[in-house]
Amino acid sequence: MNLFDLHCDTAYKCYRDNLSFSDNSLAVTPKKAKGLDKWHQCFAVFIKDGVKNPYEYYKNTLENFKLQIVEKPDNLTPILTVENGLLIKKDLNRVEAMYNDGIRALTLTWNGENQIAGGADTDVGLKPFGKEVIKELNRFNIMTDLSHLNKKSFYSVLELANKPIITHSCLEYVNRHRRNIDDNQLKSLVQKGGIFGLCFYPVFLGQGDVFENIYKNIFHILDMGYEDYLSIGSDFDGADMADILYDISTVKKLYEYLSFKKIDKDILNKIFFNNAYNFFTKRGI
Repeated sequence: MNLFDLHCDTAYKCYRDNLSFSDNSLAVTPKKAKGLDKWHQCFAVFIKDGVKNPYEYYKNTLENFKLQIVEKPDNLTPILTVENGLLIKKDLNRVEAMYNDGIRALTLTWNGENQIAGGADTDVGLKPFGKEVIKELNRFNIMTDLSHLNKKSFYSVLELANKPIITHSCLEYVNRHRRNIDDNQLKSLVQKGGIFGLCFYPVFLGQGDVFENIYKNIFHILDMGYEDYLSIGSDFDGADMADILYDISTVKKLYEYLSFKKIDKDILNKIFFNNAYNFFTKRGI
């Protein structure tokens, strides 16, 4: 099978814990993904709220991971992203610097407030400087990731972003959590031509069987008619996962479960690879 995963925190974990990309304690490794045919993986440089010298932290994490993937496996196409616009501070030139570093998506906030906007734990909206950041992201063809934003910031950002994306969230329809999105947010994202990455984090999915809760999310999105806008955003190496879906080697079991639940193979292939691939390709990313 093929997999296009919009979000994992493996790069962050490699740097923070001084691990090799091949370390078996990671959820995402070449060995664990060897069963995949085409594997497109977005690797996020995660910057936690409150980090001192966030730009330096970003550069160190990024350079460390770039060295890790010099000798990447043949099935892997790595895509570099950043989680938390904190690193920009008040310097718009850093958007161009990120582009030159190979960054192709920016999650504007984590859960707190930064100089751009308010995250899910706040009620702060998009700030004037944040509008300038989004203009620069548009100019450099960097995708604007709306994951982690509160609703107030979400709609203001969506109005301005040319290439909006939600890399790793779940639906409020299945589980009401401050990090999940409601049907109107999803509809607005689709109308803007964005794409949604479904997260595997059990806290977002809600209580009960993880596979079944993922199926409920997918079924609802398909029921809304959005089969071309749904993809995977695992959040591997960034969250505590269920035993049944602990690392990238277990994703095939999820695919098989969803097939057993009578989701058509063509639709599954869209969700697991084709939708994200088409989204990135059409936007020159």
